[in-house]
This record gives sequence, structure tokens and C-alpha cells, in this order.
Amino acid sequence: MAFAIRSGDEALQVQMVCLDELVPGDDDLRRIERLVNWPAVRAAAAAFYVTGGPGRPALDPVVLVKLALVLAWRGGDSMRELLRTSRTDLSVRLFLGFGLTEALPHHSTFSHAQCRRFAQSSVFEQLFTSVLRQCTDAGLVGGRRLLVDATHVEADAALKSLRAELAVIDGDGEGGGEDAGAAELAVIDGMGEGEDAGAAARAKLEVAAPRSGPTPKRIASNATAVSRTDSDAKLRHKPGHRKHLVHRAQVAADPEHRVIVAVEAEPATGSEADVLGVLVGRARFAGHTVGALGADSGYASADSYERLAGLGVVAYIPPMPNAKHQAAQDARARVRTPVGVAVKIERTVHAEGAIAELKRHGLWRARSRGTRKLQLQLLAAATAINLKRLLAHQDAQDAYVNRSDAAHQRQPATTAIRLLIAGRMLVLLNATLDEISRLATTDTSTAS
Repeated sequence: MAFAIRSGDEALQVQMVCLDELVPGDDDLRRIERLVNWPAVRAAAAAFYVTGGPGRPALDPVVLVKLALVLAWRGGDSMRELLRTSRTDLSVRLFLGFGLTEALPHHSTFSHAQCRRFAQSSVFEQLFTSVLRQCTDAGLVGGRRLLVDATHVEADAALKSLRAELAVIDGDGEGGGEDAGAAELAVIDGMGEGEDAGAAARAKLEVAAPRSGPTPKRIASNATAVSRTDSDAKLRHKPGHRKHLVHRAQVAADPEHRVIVAVEAEPATGSEADVLGVLVGRARFAGHTVGALGADSGYASADSYERLAGLGVVAYIPPMPNAKHQAAQDARARVRTPVGVAVKIERTVHAEGAIAELKRHGLWRARSRGTRKLQLQLLAAATAINLKRLLAHQDAQDAYVNRSDAAHQRQPATTAIRLLIAGRMLVLLNATLDEISRLATTDTSTAS
């Protein structure tokens, strides 16, 4: 049997190729390119660039936003790894607008844009809102119920970065108020008449007494320690799990097709319900009605019920078991209704499902330090998920159109077949009648 031997010299041949022809027409990134209004993204980022300045031209900001979107779409761990694999990934090269031999941007360029240039901008917020409105126009957003849940995101900081916080607390230092003055007077009153009052106002430093036995364990908390590398990260410890530094990500989803309507990154301290007003405001800005809101008992409090009622939102939030106030009793009755049970099921399926999906798109760990930079990562991941919903909707529409076209194409053939069958049945019927007539004639002749 003869076969062609591949020596490797074929790769050295010079060929005229077009990158656009090497990428399939149904490639996901090619389809995303057609969905997003990239000139609007470029206009939103134009304020952070100086035109006509000295030096080489800056990189197109659309390229940086596309890199963040590709990283979220594929759930990558780092921009270094994405740029390394993109050297041979023709789909990414075409999406970024780079030729086969062009050098891709350095990872530090993206880091500078994310950490400094775009950190306080609304570029990613506008991109997320634009894609969300496309989902609304496509009928993927129900517009009535909103499901909210939160998750902790691993911070880009180690426990070794924790140090005792040396910030001035209330009543400390000069001019500390009445408490500080009272403490100062107490020290002065405890001294003799001949001692200097100024020296008494200062704390006495004494050598600690010798200690024996094991060294006591140092217990750190968010009230006593802060991370030197990421001051927004907070210490979290759950029984049975390791201690780590985290941020908190709030996610609001619509149960119609699990489209993410609003997101918010915040420090993992305080009540989860503090951000409900922000999420409702952002959802309504994007066109969502938010007539009802479902969340778990972590959002339950008298203030949260009152805040949502003031916004005209029916809260399906189960109260704490020991809550006895009137708002808790009303909420307990609401969540037991058929609608409340349905909202609970939707929250378990869609809100928690959206968070699990976000983690698969890279939100299991923060790539940058600071809550604001985590917000950019959260917006990019939510945008990628909503784009996935749009692509799935387009596939469903194309499949429906193809089925309809196939049905129309089959209809003439079906009609012809039916006519052929009817004609054959008519021929058989005529033959049968002729045979019956012949037999009747034969029987009559025999009888005669």
C-alpha cells in the first residue's frame, strides 16, 4: 500500500493565505465581533488617551477590551497565558485584528490599562449594558422578577500579607475627644503631686515580664489586621475550610433565560443586603421592571424589607428563624405562597447557577488587587455569559428557520406523492370495477 510521506518540508513552503479564510464562519469570536458595537467602545475609552502627543501611537483600546472579553469567555487564569496561546490561535488573532506575523500586545500593556487607565472608567460597564439591552430586545429578559445571590471571590493576596492595622481609631491621638481627655485625666490623677503632668499624658513603656511555656497563638480578624498587598480583601473563615482573604461579588439574574442583569463587587464585610438598592437601580436603568426580588435569608433584615418596599419591590426573602417583627412575619407569609415557592426554586436554579457559571468564566479568583478592579473582571465575565445567551438564541432561531425552509421544500414533493398515490388508487379502482363487470357478464352468459 502506497502512502505519502510527510517530511516537514511542506511547512517551509511560501503560500498566499488569508487569515479570514482560515477561521470558520461559525467561530464564536467571529460571531461576537458582529454582535458588539465596537466603535461605541472605542468612543467610551477615547477620554483616557491623548491625541497628537509625542511618541508612538497607543494601542487601540478596543484590542484591550477584546482581550479582557476573550479571557473571560474562555475562563483563563492569566493574561500571560492567553497571549502565549494566542500566538498560534488564528481565531483570537482575527478577533483582535492582528495579522499572521504581527506581534501581539505585551501583557503589561493590558495590566496598565486594567489597573490604571480603565480602573475608574465606565468602559466595561457600558459594554455590559449594551449587551444586556440586546438580550432584552431579543426577548431573553422577562422583566418582572430579579434573583440575587452573592459569592466570595479569592483575593490576590496571601495570609502572610496581614499586618496589625496602625490606623488612628476614634478617641485616639491628639484632640481625641472626651474619652481621650478622660483617660488622660485618669493617668494624671494617679500620679504624685511632684511629677510632670506632660510626662503623665504619655503612655508608659515597660519591659515585658519573662514568659515560659508555649507561645500563644495570634488571632487575626478584620478589626485588627489588614492586608498590605490588597487592603480591600477581608479575612474569611468558615468551619471546616481554610482561612483566606476574599472579596464579595453580588449577582442579580433574570429567571427567563438566566441573563445577568446587574453585578457589584464589594468588600466581604457588613450585610449582604446593603447593595440591594444599587442592584435594583442598575437593573431598572437597563430596562428591567424589578417588580419582585428573590434572595436567601442572608439578605433578610427589617431595613432591607423597608428599603425594597420603598422601591416598589415585593421581597421574597425568607426571614431569620428568630425574627419576630412585623416585616419578618409578612415576609414569612409571602415565601409560603405558591409564588414564593416558585421564586425560591428559581433562585436556587438560576441565581446560584449564574454564580457557578461565572466561576467557570474565571471568577473563582481575582486577577488584580482591589475591589474596583474585581468589578471590571466581574463585568467582563457577566458580559461573556450574556453573549453566550445571545449566540444560543441565534442558533435556536437559525434552527427554526432551517426547519421551516425544509418543510416548505418538502411540501411540493409531498403533494406530488399524494397525487401519484391518488392516481394509482383511481387506476386500481377502475380495474376492479372492470373486473366486477366482466365477472357479472360471464355469470349472466353461463346462466343463459
